[in-house]
Amino acid sequence: MTIKIGIIEDDIKTIEILKLYLEREQFNVNVALNGQNGLELIHNILPDVLILDLNLPDYSGFDLAKKYRSQSNGILFFITGEKSKDKLIYGFEVGGDDYITKPFDPAEVIVRIKANLKRLENSSFDILKIGNLIINFNDATVTKNGQLLDLSVKEKMLLFYMVKHKNQVLLTESLYDAIWGYDAVSDLKTVTVHISTLRKKIEEDKNNPKYIQTVRGFGYKFVIE
Repeated sequence: MTIKIGIIEDDIKTIEILKLYLEREQFNVNVALNGQNGLELIHNILPDVLILDLNLPDYSGFDLAKKYRSQSNGILFFITGEKSKDKLIYGFEVGGDDYITKPFDPAEVIVRIKANLKRLENSSFDILKIGNLIINFNDATVTKNGQLLDLSVKEKMLLFYMVKHKNQVLLTESLYDAIWGYDAVSDLKTVTVHISTLRKKIEEDKNNPKYIQTVRGFGYKFVIE
């Protein structure tokens, strides 16, 4: 199977270099020069590997990362000239796998991509069965008792994030930042609302939840025994 790689980057020289090296390795490369076209690339192509510039002229790279993560468990690389520790940490929190720091060695990028692809091939986390739920990270679907659940994008993002951090206490503030972002116009109550609607859809008894449990004074925990 040919690996699909998406590059969302506004610097043409960077794209040309990456595209040259990636195509030499027989990867199928698709590119976008801005955030809007990047959204279309993610929706239409859903690449196995996404190389994403954090500093796009029209869109937050972190927001694009969340969009990708809501639909795919593929490999996500951030490419940036910045070395801000806070941004690096946040990038991993929203689902990034690795960073490419400019200036970079294209040959090293290829090695990193191949290493991550090998890890992904050996992962058993792509499709997760939990009781009567099946959570498919490949096609971003969730089924309950064999029936496909109609989850909103935010509900999926919230569920997938909690499952990836299973059995961990997640602060309400952390969930809000990870799913809605620091610059969102809503408030922490939106987390509570989405937790409530998610429970109605995935739990057998929303008033006595088995999976999404409240940790009073802190936030929530997705419990997998």
